[in-house]
Amino acid sequence: MNKLLVGIGIFLSALVLAQAAQKTYRLIVNGKAQTTPAIVVGGKTYVPLDALRAAGVGASLSGSTLTLTLPSEPVAQGGANQNAAVEGCLNEWLFNGLWRFRVTSVQPSTDPPGWKATVEVRNGSRADGLALAGTGWGGMRIILSDGNPVEVLSDAVDVRDQPFLQGAGKTITLVFPSEETSKTPSKLFLLLDPKGLAGTNLRYTVPDPSFRVRLDCRK
Repeated sequence: MNKLLVGIGIFLSALVLAQAAQKTYRLIVNGKAQTTPAIVVGGKTYVPLDALRAAGVGASLSGSTLTLTLPSEPVAQGGANQNAAVEGCLNEWLFNGLWRFRVTSVQPSTDPPGWKATVEVRNGSRADGLALAGTGWGGMRIILSDGNPVEVLSDAVDVRDQPFLQGAGKTITLVFPSEETSKTPSKLFLLLDPKGLAGTNLRYTVPDPSFRVRLDCRK
C-alpha cells in the first residue's frame, strides 16, 4: 500500500505532477467527492491541499514554508468555533459509548416554516431507563449553509425526556422552525456534555459525545 504523502506545488508544480502521474485515484473526503484526484508519482500518492483543508487540516504558507495543523482540537461548525463530535452522514448509525443515533431525512416544513428531520435514537449502553436529559443533553440544532443555527422546536421533549430500556430506541420526526427557508441545511447536531454523567457510573467512550451529521452525504 502506498505511503500517503502531502503533495503541494512548492517543490513540484501541479503541471509537472500531473504529467508525471502514473495513476490517479478518485478522492472522497468525509463522504464528499473532490474535483481534483489524488495522483501517484514514483510510487507515492499525493493529495491536493484543498482536499486536506476539506478534511479539516489547517494550512498556512510563509515564504517557502508550508505549515499543516491536524484537527486535534475542537474547531467548529463551519468556522473558528466548530464543535468536536462523532461525525457521520445521513442514514449512518453513530455511537458514543452510550447512545446510537442517526438521521434518515431532512425535508422542508411549511407549517411551521423551516425543516423537519427524521431521527432515530437507541440506548446502546447496558443500563436500563437511560434518558438523553440525564446524560448531558445540550439540545439539537440544524446548521444552515451560512453557518446560522436553527434550534429544534420545544427542545425535542418527546425524545429528550423519554427513558429507554437497554437496546430500545425511537424514531421521531422533529421540527426546526425558521424563516430562512432559502438557506440549505448543512449539518444536524445532537449536543451532549459528558459532565452530565457526573455522579453516575456511566461513561462515554469519546471525549466529545455530541453527534454531528453532515447532510450533504448519505450512507
